[in-house]
Amino acid sequence: MEELILTLIKIGEIMGHKRKNFDRIERRKLALEQKKKTQKTIIVVMVCLAIIVSVAVFFMTRNDSNDIIQKTESESEQPQIPETGNEIRIALSKITTDANFYTYDADGTTVKYFAIKSSDGNVHVAFDACDVCYGAKKGYTKSGSDMQCINCGNRYAINGLGTDNTRGGCWPSYLPMKIDGDDVLIQISDLEAKSWMF
Repeated sequence: MEELILTLIKIGEIMGHKRKNFDRIERRKLALEQKKKTQKTIIVVMVCLAIIVSVAVFFMTRNDSNDIIQKTESESEQPQIPETGNEIRIALSKITTDANFYTYDADGTTVKYFAIKSSDGNVHVAFDACDVCYGAKKGYTKSGSDMQCINCGNRYAINGLGTDNTRGGCWPSYLPMKIDGDDVLIQISDLEAKSWMF
């Protein structure tokens, strides 16, 4: 009987030893799985941070030379300012279906605007600034039968330009004008009124 008890004790010790080894192996497996999960989480967080930093650097270092949309038109010959000094006259013969860009010096601020003839033969003028994107100071470029905002990429049919922005949002800022004989007439006071956009 004593032998049986000793045998049972030995079997118990062996089983306990095996159980300890089994528990140790299971703990190692769990630790390895947890470590792998932690490593995956760290990798995902690092990739996300790298993307965020890259996007931030891209937008912080952007300038006009790396914009997707480039302004290709050059500044046109400056219009005449009659001796009265209250208005600007642009000869209708100088306005074509290509955008003509002009500037006016409003007490040290360069106010930019453009004139263009639409496919229906009408003349349209607007500030070279968007009602929303003006802070970017990028203006517009002609793209087919549209004027396109260089900052946001929105396009506007040339035939529809020269009106107040009644819907809000991006829009070539309204510049009043009238046709007087063979000239387009723009009031200097209208140019100066929106100098804050430039």
